[in-house]
Amino acid sequence: MSAPAEDPLVAKAFDKTTKHEDLARAIAQLSPDEAAFFLERLERALRKRKIQLTGYLSAMVAWLVGMVLALLYYATHDGFTIWVFVVPFGIVGVILYGFGTWSERLSKAPSARALPPDPP
Repeated sequence: MSAPAEDPLVAKAFDKTTKHEDLARAIAQLSPDEAAFFLERLERALRKRKIQLTGYLSAMVAWLVGMVLALLYYATHDGFTIWVFVVPFGIVGVILYGFGTWSERLSKAPSARALPPDPP
């Protein structure tokens, strides 16, 4: 199952090769309802990316703290203690999975402002 692609105009807003003036001209040609719909989609995409970035940073901090604690545990205990080095990676996996599902759920939430149907 492949992930649904972003709206092409929203994806164009994040493309580093696109000039923002071109995007502004394209948005200016939209009707007010279409522009509001686009703005909502853009806000969702930005919110999704912010949540994902927060997840990445949280996972990096958790990994660093977990590895330091694992090294301390390994240094102070005798016997088979190699398993402590697996725990930080498990924590990172849980954090990334949690933030990823949260951002996906938020980006697919029903819209408060829906695009009106086309006239017949």
